[in-house]
Amino acid sequence: MLDEHRQKATFFVLGHVAQRQGDMVRRIAAAGHEIASHGMTHTMLGRLSSDEFRRELRDSRRLLEDLAGRAVVGYRAPTFSITHQTAWALDVLAEEGFRYDSSIFPIRHDRYGIPDAPRWIHRARGPKGGEIVELPPLTMHLPGVNLPAGGGGYFRLLPYWVTAAAVRKAQAAASLP
Repeated sequence: MLDEHRQKATFFVLGHVAQRQGDMVRRIAAAGHEIASHGMTHTMLGRLSSDEFRRELRDSRRLLEDLAGRAVVGYRAPTFSITHQTAWALDVLAEEGFRYDSSIFPIRHDRYGIPDAPRWIHRARGPKGGEIVELPPLTMHLPGVNLPAGGGGYFRLLPYWVTAAAVRKAQAAASLP
């Protein structure tokens, strides 16, 4: 479908999936899409130490770069698990040379999210000062609340019209001076 509409996308790939489906990763990369890391094991960051996280980053990056044949510069945490409590991960991402992250969901949720985070592209900073470009998942703002609209789970769970409306609102906001 992406080829049919001449569109490119970023695929956040889990390392343990890439180990079993290497040909799929190669095909995605060969079609000109970006391969980014989704970690190795889909373990939420609150369950990892910074050293374990760094090891997962390095292992998944090495595997994905070998399969894709190019640098992996983006990351999305399992279950959007960069929160106030796991902001240390931003320092690790910066130290490891990742260019961007797409893990900070500016919503209120019992397992993830930073409700007061910006809804648009910004520079996120870890507690030790590491900086990285943050590309927040898509939300739709209603008075007093940001509703989630991006990410695979929400894309599968929400009616298509919700996602389409959120995309239209984001496009309109992006075209403002």
